[in-house]
Amino acid sequence: MTVFRTLPFAACIFAVCSTPLLASDFVFLDPHTLAANRTLLHSADATAAMKHSYQLLLEEADSAIQSGPFSVTDKGMIPPSGDKHDYLSISPYWWPDNSKVDGLPWVRHDGKTNPASKTNETDSKRIGQFTRSVRAIALAYYFSQEEKYARKGIEFIRTWFINDSTKMNPNVKFGQGVPGVASGRRSGIIDTRTIAERLPDAIAILSTSSLWTAADELAINQWYSDYLDWMITDDLSGGPKGEAYSVNNHGTWYDYQLASISYFLGNQPLAKQMVQKGKMRVDTQFDADGSQPHEIERTRAYHYHYFSLDPLVGLAQLGDKLGIDLWHYQNQQGGSLIKGIDFMARFHDPQSQWPYSQKDKRRRVERMTPLYLKAGLALNKPQWVRLATQTDFSAFNLKQDLAEVWAQRDIELLYLTRSPAVTSSK
Repeated sequence: MTVFRTLPFAACIFAVCSTPLLASDFVFLDPHTLAANRTLLHSADATAAMKHSYQLLLEEADSAIQSGPFSVTDKGMIPPSGDKHDYLSISPYWWPDNSKVDGLPWVRHDGKTNPASKTNETDSKRIGQFTRSVRAIALAYYFSQEEKYARKGIEFIRTWFINDSTKMNPNVKFGQGVPGVASGRRSGIIDTRTIAERLPDAIAILSTSSLWTAADELAINQWYSDYLDWMITDDLSGGPKGEAYSVNNHGTWYDYQLASISYFLGNQPLAKQMVQKGKMRVDTQFDADGSQPHEIERTRAYHYHYFSLDPLVGLAQLGDKLGIDLWHYQNQQGGSLIKGIDFMARFHDPQSQWPYSQKDKRRRVERMTPLYLKAGLALNKPQWVRLATQTDFSAFNLKQDLAEVWAQRDIELLYLTRSPAVTSSK
C-alpha cells in the first residue's frame, strides 16, 4: 500500500515545490531492467553467472533472516544522552594513547581499525549488518516472489525505524566519538550512509507486498523526513563546520545521503541541488589525470579512491534522472568523474603497480566493477562494461568476500540487461 510522501520544514526550504513519489518508485534501480532480469533468470536462457549470483543472494538472505531483527537499543554502551535509541559508534582509526595511564585522549592511526569500534557494544557493526540484511532480503523477495522474505524484511524495517520500543532516533549526534576528544564527531555521518545507499530501493521492493501497510509507509516517511531535517540543520552535519564541508569522500557521502533521501521522499529540487553540488566535489577532488589528492594521502589509497568514486557515480545516476550531466563536468585542471573512473581502470589488473600507498594485502579491484558498469552503460563506453562483465567472480564466497559477491550481483542481476540471444551464445 502506498501514500504520498511529505517533508519536514528544513527540507522544504530548499524547494518551492516537489513531485511526490510512491513507495514503489526506485531511487537507483531501474524497474524495467529488474523485471527483464527476473524473467531471464527463471528461463532456460539464464547464464551460469546469473544463476550463481542468485544462489548466493538466496544464501545471504536466508542467513539474514536468522540473524535479526536489529535495534540500536541492543548495544551495551549507553550514549551520553542516556537514551539507547540514539545511535552510538566509536571512530575506527583511533586508539588509546599507550603513553598515558588512562589512555586519554585517544590518538589516530590511519587505516588501522580498532577492534573496539566493531563490537556489539556500539552500533556501527549493527547498522551495517541491518542494512545489508534488508537489502539481501528485499532482493531475494523480488527475484523469488516468496512472501517469507517480505515478511522478515518488513519486520526488520519496523524494528529499526518504527516500533517505539526499538527504533533509532533520527540523528547521528554520537557517531564516531573518540574518548577524551569528543562524544560525537561529524565523521560519524559516514556510518549512516548505508540507510541512504542500501535501503530506499529495498523499501520500495518491500512496499509492493500486501504485508506493507499505510501505517508503515507513513512511519518510514516520517523517519526519513526527520533524519533529512537533522542532516540539513545540525552543526555536525549541515552546519558551517559540519560533514557537508568535508573536502574528501566524507563530504561526497553527505551529499549522496541528502540526494538519495530527498529523491526517495519526492523532493526533486533538493535532489537536484545535491547533484549540482557534485560539480563542486569534482572541482576539489580530482587532478587532471583523474587521481584524487585527498585520497592519495590515505594509507589505503586505492580503497579510498574507489570509496570516493562510489557516491559520485550514484549522484551521476540521479543526475541522469533529473536532467543534470555530472559525468562530463570538468574542473579547471581538466579533472572529471570520467577521468577518475578511467584512472582506476588503468589499475584493474591486479598485477599492475599501484603508484600510491597500499596497506591492504590485496588490491580488491573487483569492488570497482559496478562503477565501471554503471558508468559504461550511461556513457556508452563498452570497454568499461567489459571490465565488469569479464571479471571472474567464481572464487568468491559469502563468508570472506561479501563486497565481491555484491559486485557480481550488481552486474548479473541489478544493472545489466542481457537479452536471451546474447546469453544463449555464452
